[in-house]
Amino acid sequence: MFPNALLVSLLHVFLFSTSQVRAQGQLTAAEDIATQYSLTTSTSIPFPSATLSSTDATNFIQDPSNDWSLSKGKIQNLANDTEFVSDPFPNSPTPGLAPIKTNSTVLQVTYPTGSLHSTGGTQMYSLWNTTDGSMFNSMLLSYELAFDEEFDWVKGGKLPGLRGGPNPDGCSGGNEPNGSDCFSTRMMWRTDGQGEGESVI
Repeated sequence: MFPNALLVSLLHVFLFSTSQVRAQGQLTAAEDIATQYSLTTSTSIPFPSATLSSTDATNFIQDPSNDWSLSKGKIQNLANDTEFVSDPFPNSPTPGLAPIKTNSTVLQVTYPTGSLHSTGGTQMYSLWNTTDGSMFNSMLLSYELAFDEEFDWVKGGKLPGLRGGPNPDGCSGGNEPNGSDCFSTRMMWRTDGQGEGESVI
């Protein structure tokens, strides 16, 4: 279908009523988890209604009026590896849960053959803050994704996650936290598509 492509749809932060996550061995709707932990703020990243080529996708994501809230107003790395394509799985709900309404487009991220961190995929930081300047004490991130059937897993890769704290540049690039300056948590894939959580606190 899409060579070495990763498809991401419905990228939401804090509370996402349209995505599901696994909790205690069972699938649970994200809105149920948010209710359980009294998460009341909800942010959803908008997707275009039509497909967009790489250049147009970059312009859409970086346009401040589209509310992707990008750090420094731009995609940090490899914007050319992104485009919005038609959802290849429009009628494929998560097994065990009711069908959900999805966008007609998804964000496709391409990893060219032989690519490494600096030559494939993409990286962007979306920034959210409370309206009163206080800190978030709890966050829930959920999104749906699919890998191309022929995706070459090699040794591994990183998926979208959460990062925060007073030090905006901490907990990345091998920087160790001191317990109060930053945190980072995300999912990763390993050889043969095995999943793994990575947290730095």
